[in-house]
Amino acid sequence: MQSQAGSSMDASVTKMATESMAQNMAGGGMQVDDGTMEDILEKLKILNYMISFAQTWPSTKGHNYRPLTRTYFCAPAGNLNEQYFYFASLTAWLVSICGGKIDAPDQFDDPNVVSTNIIQALKDLDLPVRDIMPSKIRQGFGDSVLLTLSMLTDQALKEKGFQFVTPTYPADKYDDDMNIEDPSAVGDDGIIDDIAVREDSDDDDWYEGIPGQPKTRDETPAMIESQVNPEAWRLELETVAPQLKLTQQEHLKDWRAHVDWIGNLLKKLNVVFPDVKQSLKNVNEDIQKAIEKIQKREGTLSTQFQDQTEKYRRIHQELSGYQENYNTCNQSVNNLSAKLNQITEDLERVKQDIQDREGQMSDSKPLVSIKKALSDLKAETKTMELRIGVLQYTVLHQAIRQSHNSDLREQITDDDAIL
Repeated sequence: MQSQAGSSMDASVTKMATESMAQNMAGGGMQVDDGTMEDILEKLKILNYMISFAQTWPSTKGHNYRPLTRTYFCAPAGNLNEQYFYFASLTAWLVSICGGKIDAPDQFDDPNVVSTNIIQALKDLDLPVRDIMPSKIRQGFGDSVLLTLSMLTDQALKEKGFQFVTPTYPADKYDDDMNIEDPSAVGDDGIIDDIAVREDSDDDDWYEGIPGQPKTRDETPAMIESQVNPEAWRLELETVAPQLKLTQQEHLKDWRAHVDWIGNLLKKLNVVFPDVKQSLKNVNEDIQKAIEKIQKREGTLSTQFQDQTEKYRRIHQELSGYQENYNTCNQSVNNLSAKLNQITEDLERVKQDIQDREGQMSDSKPLVSIKKALSDLKAETKTMELRIGVLQYTVLHQAIRQSHNSDLREQITDDDAIL
């Protein structure tokens, strides 16, 4: 029963994994939950990522990639830059397994460019990117990162030819129709307890129901008798008795015991020292011979390659001179480039001034304003001349009236004088 239950459970798990992988490949509504990172980690272990990626992939040389944990990409890590670089490198490795093309990321690349390249690589592999945004995967953790890794691991397993299959188990050797006399002997997991514990008193626990042995028990208490032969016991005791004696060592703080201890060490040293001295002497002789051979070989090599050494020195001196000339020319180029930039800026400024002046010269707006002002001035002049003419007529009329009135007064005055 237990084996059947385990096989059915493993079959259901395998079926769920296969359906999830098929749904991933179809790109239909994949959900990210708490177990997604754990599934990704198991798939990466199947791909042997710690060997194929962390140690042998060319773009990961010089970086120390630690094994992933079951929650690494679920939450922000202590170093966000390291977490995002780990994700980008792992994604590039998976894309290369899937047959895609993507540039291996560098630790100093722009995260925006790297995220955009990852999205483009997913599109090239015909993977759904509807729920994946560059701003989300740029964080280095979260649902978008888990979704990206899950799709790529499934695609990589598909490229490798890996398939989840239902595990097979051997047939049970137990009788499914066995009779259970005591239902209380069946545990919570459906397994019959082989050993039952009975408590007759507070300090008396005994076991019954041991498989393969009859259930026997004396109901009446009896004295325990030993079944060991006394003579064999005595012989064994005489054998181990010397080893059971406790010998108290003299304390080393006692100066006499300390002197004796040092004397014993000196005797042992005198015995061992001649052999060690001879061995060290032999080693010294071997080292001296090796040094002499090395010195002779060095002298021979120096004599044989003296011409090459002189040539190398001469070439090195020439290279130093070329390097100095290069540095001087490079400095001159930098100075001339700076001067050219300054001249270019002055030229641009002069061109801008010329364009402004040409714009002002070709602008007819001031001329139109002058013409309008002249026409307004002529109109005002005409109005003023009309007013002047009216005033002149009024003044002339008034002068004529005053002259006529004065003539009438004189005539009246003369008439009065005649009368």
